[in-house]
Amino acid sequence: MSESHPTGTEPERPAPRSQYQRQASQEKPEKPAAPSLPARTHRVRETLATTFVALLAFTVGLLVFNNVLMPRIVHRAGEVHVPDLANLTVEQAQSTLEPTGLVLSRAGERFDANIARGRIVQQDPAAGTPVRGHRRVSVTVSLGEEFSSVPELFGETRRGAELLLEHAGLRVGGVTRAPSDAVGEGLVVATDPPAESVLPRGMPVALLISTGLDEDVFVMPDLVGHEIGGARKQLEGLGFKVLSPPAGPSAGPIVAQDPRAGARLTRDMSITLQAAGRMVR
Repeated sequence: MSESHPTGTEPERPAPRSQYQRQASQEKPEKPAAPSLPARTHRVRETLATTFVALLAFTVGLLVFNNVLMPRIVHRAGEVHVPDLANLTVEQAQSTLEPTGLVLSRAGERFDANIARGRIVQQDPAAGTPVRGHRRVSVTVSLGEEFSSVPELFGETRRGAELLLEHAGLRVGGVTRAPSDAVGEGLVVATDPPAESVLPRGMPVALLISTGLDEDVFVMPDLVGHEIGGARKQLEGLGFKVLSPPAGPSAGPIVAQDPRAGARLTRDMSITLQAAGRMVR
């Protein structure tokens, strides 16, 4: 059975929808998907790493500024360069430091053959070093060249002489060996320069070392006043050649002799004696 409507009226029909309205009703907005947990963790890590790098860079920059740049900026106005004090006297060094505001301090002394006595041989800080005012500058003053005295070496062995010379700041130079009855074989007879001579430190000292008494070396006795005949006989018995004048006296006391008493003789030497009267050659 059909619906009835009042006479003379038609039922209301819905207005037709446009194409855009149909599309809008068909297309429903989609909700955005929530980010996953790993993605959120990755973003947090990136943020923390960026923050850490920024803080580290800031800290390093601050340290560099405070420890390097800032001291230079603050202290540059009070800096001076240490003058060169080498080879100056202490008084000259004080006058040189006075305009800079630096203070001279004498640290000590030492020997130096190249720097005259009383002059500065070393300084600390070194010349040209930038320092702040009122800083102390320590200096060492030269004592000049060091000298040593030759020790007494008579009767010492060669090794003993070397040790004594070394202790005195000297050294052994040439060594000569010769007969001597003054000391035993192998002992020092004399030095050149002699004992108590003053030499620069490190200079050589020559040694004369005994080889003992040579059997062919004799000491000339004092024959003055002795009978010439008896003296001649004794000397010729030892192998010496004694000269006498052919017409001179062959007897009488000796009034002169050559070589002199105490001189060293060898068998190839001749001896001249003068008896009362004249010299016999």
